Amino acid sequence: MNPKDYSMTKHQNLPPDFRNPTVDRDVSAAQKNRDAYVPGYETRIEQAETRTEQAEARSEQAEMRTERAEARSEQAEIRWEQAEARSEQAQIRTEQAEMRTEQAGVQSEQALRASELRYRRIFEAAKDGILILDVETGRISDVNPFLVELLGLSHSEMVGKTIGELTPFKNIEYNLAMLERLKQHGYGRYEDLLSEKRDDRHIAVEFVSNVYQAGDKEVIQCNIRDITERKQAEGEIRRLNAELEQRVAERTAQLQTVNEQLEAFSYSVSHDLRAPLRHVVGFVELLQRDAGQTLSDKSLRHLRTISQSAKRMGELIDDLLAFSRIGQSEMQKTEVNLDLLIRGTLGDFQAETKERKIEWTIQELPVVWADVDLLRLVLVNLISNAVKFTGHRTEAKIEIGCAPGGSGETVIFVRDNGAGFDPKYTGKLFGVFQRLHSQEEFEGTGIGLANVQRIIRRHGGRVWAEGMVDAGACFYISIPNPKRNGDTNG
Repeated sequence: MNPKDYSMTKHQNLPPDFRNPTVDRDVSAAQKNRDAYVPGYETRIEQAETRTEQAEARSEQAEMRTERAEARSEQAEIRWEQAEARSEQAQIRTEQAEMRTEQAGVQSEQALRASELRYRRIFEAAKDGILILDVETGRISDVNPFLVELLGLSHSEMVGKTIGELTPFKNIEYNLAMLERLKQHGYGRYEDLLSEKRDDRHIAVEFVSNVYQAGDKEVIQCNIRDITERKQAEGEIRRLNAELEQRVAERTAQLQTVNEQLEAFSYSVSHDLRAPLRHVVGFVELLQRDAGQTLSDKSLRHLRTISQSAKRMGELIDDLLAFSRIGQSEMQKTEVNLDLLIRGTLGDFQAETKERKIEWTIQELPVVWADVDLLRLVLVNLISNAVKFTGHRTEAKIEIGCAPGGSGETVIFVRDNGAGFDPKYTGKLFGVFQRLHSQEEFEGTGIGLANVQRIIRRHGGRVWAEGMVDAGACFYISIPNPKRNGDTNG
């Protein structure tokens, strides 16, 4: 097809609104002169087509702008609807908040009424007298039933008055001074007040006042407690204490008299009893020397028995005197190194044990707070018993060490594998003259362990023992540890 013909055909196919008048005229002229050739005709046709395409593009752009405008309009409507929805939600939340506020107010009022009711019940049921004062005037605004009963005054007789105007409390300081002190410190206390009741009886009361906030004003609450019975009990305690002190003084005087008598007894034993014993022993020895060759063996055995009994009696007297002196001597406590004390004490037994086979086990021992001389006597008695009661063992074993104890004390033990004792007689071990073995089996006076117990008790400690027959024994002593601030001589 001829380009010119194609161009015209395309233009004719366009809608009437989009046709260019100029192009229409050109098309008409072209149709009239279809067979005639005009110079530049094709160029004009191409320009017309270009303008047509540009017009079409502008039309499409206009359509797109229209569509975008419509979309923006729709979006604006959506945003408006959303804004209305948010406004409605905000209104709902506001209404809900108002409802919650109203509910909180109702609950607060209910809680306040419940609190007031509880306070009123406590106020009415309290077993202490309570009165409420106005903080500015100091006048009574309310009193509870217990105070009415306690003072014998009616509610109307007290309300509207100051405390000082009530006869039962006329001894309390001037009302204004009391109010000033309460305002300054918020608290006031009066003890041992003697109040008068309507029946002219006096009661002891304790008067305590506090300032607190009640709503929009301050009030004073005064609690009045009847302490008559307590004061009577305190008076009775003071009377009993005075009586006890009197008894202690009397008992102390009696003990002092007894101690003086014991000292006199000790002197008598030391001089009056020892002299006859020395005479008995002396005359027995003279009789054995002078007439020994003429006496029979039986008579000589009798003389030896007399001599041994007299000597044993002397030992008993010596031990008894030592036992009595232990309770009278004043203790001089100091730090005692038990390791050194044990070594020194064992040296006293070298001559006695040099012919024996004894296995000694000495643990590391601590420092204790004690009277060194008395503690040495304790160790001598315990070690002496261990040596004595292992005398029938071919291989004796004696152990000295520390054992676990209670808080605040040090526990020392002396254990042996000797004759032991029947546990059912443990309670007799530390009594004076209490012996669990015969004199023929093991010598002794029965005072050594009594001395041990008396010395340790004077230190504030305790003694105990464990053992089985023919299975050895273990004796324990406890010594209190020194206080942090030291100790004084006892």
